[in-house]
Amino acid sequence: MIDVAWPRNAQVVDQANCLLAYGLGRSYGDVCLNNGGTILRMSSCDRILSFDAANGRIRAEAGLSIADLLAIVVPHGWFVPVTPGTKYVTLGGAVANDIHGKNHHRVGTFGCHVVGFELLRSDGSFTVCTQLQNTDLFAATIGGLGLTGLVTWVEIQLQLLASRLINEESIKVSSLKEVVEVTEESDAL
Repeated sequence: MIDVAWPRNAQVVDQANCLLAYGLGRSYGDVCLNNGGTILRMSSCDRILSFDAANGRIRAEAGLSIADLLAIVVPHGWFVPVTPGTKYVTLGGAVANDIHGKNHHRVGTFGCHVVGFELLRSDGSFTVCTQLQNTDLFAATIGGLGLTGLVTWVEIQLQLLASRLINEESIKVSSLKEVVEVTEESDAL
């Protein structure tokens, strides 16, 4: 049997045995399974904690989805630097799985744009991790599938949006070799 908890705020989570965070369930793996433990549905922990619209830095609770984040930041001229094939991923899930997008070879993974986060550790303590503070834990948590603790909030650096419009160009090719050439040329732009 699996218990499911729906917190209003990660700060008030009662320490349960074998607690595992669950976002929106879009992971291809089985990381959200917790046989005999408690699944903590993080989607209700979805508040914006701070947003510097001038510099593109945002801190939000780990249950905020990329879809909801985009609805907030795009009108201010910002975008999430790494977006997976679905926008229905939580920020905590993006950190835990270190998600990637189609621009991975250029901008890296989601973790490359994480400024910091807070972890609720198994001993009940809260630990803030950044590239300069608790660096080993910071590195182990990004892509760590939740094994270092429960991410309560995430702060990321957004990417400046040149336009809300999409520039599309269709190019006809006649061979696989030409596909590779055109792809390499367009990627260099």
